[in-house]
Amino acid sequence: MPETINQNMEGEPLKQMKDLTAQWANYFNSIQQILEENERLQQRVAALESENAALTDTLEQWKNNDEWSNRVTYDNVVDQIASLEDASKRDDARRMFEPLLKKSQVTQLRRDIKKRVKELNEDGDGYNDKQVAQALGSCVGKGQVIDAKWKWAGVYWYLRWTCNYPVDAKDFCQKIKSLELDIPTDYECSYESIRKICTLSFMDCDARRMDIVRASKNDQGMFSQCREIALKLAEELRNSVLPQE
Repeated sequence: MPETINQNMEGEPLKQMKDLTAQWANYFNSIQQILEENERLQQRVAALESENAALTDTLEQWKNNDEWSNRVTYDNVVDQIASLEDASKRDDARRMFEPLLKKSQVTQLRRDIKKRVKELNEDGDGYNDKQVAQALGSCVGKGQVIDAKWKWAGVYWYLRWTCNYPVDAKDFCQKIKSLELDIPTDYECSYESIRKICTLSFMDCDARRMDIVRASKNDQGMFSQCREIALKLAEELRNSVLPQE
């Protein structure tokens, strides 16, 4: 009998220790989940801040110059909002501008964005990733039109409008990386090299209509070089021989 009592006394603390260990494991698991969710939220905030920053120049023009009646400026904003891939991001951007409009204009803005999203989805299926990779292989490298990392900004400008490639520059670089291009490391697409260029105002204009784009005086040099890259890429895509998927 004394031996049985001793076993029970030894077993109870062990069980308590196991229960306590399980509780701590659940606690740390909950903390890990919270940290991961916080990281996802921070990434979401950073992406929205980046996209909203790209809209700021146009917003300031409207505030300072009362350009709501300027249809070209209005169309550029509609294009920019519609080009955001995530529907929730489009809604966030749209709500940022709606307070500047009259009620009737808000309704029209929503209709125009919806229409433009549909057009972009229809226009964006012209070339698949294999064709894009083939075309880029003919454009990148020493002596080619893309012979520096910053020149990927011209590719970004064209592909975001032509093939619905990501509007966020970081996401765009990841998309290019997924193509697994056989190019020298010195010419690889780099976010740090293109991030500032991708916020220039002419990037918010449809590269398929580049002949009517009016870049600012400060951006004219960069626009001319990005235009050259976009035209070359367009030519290579037209000459691609891979079948459509």
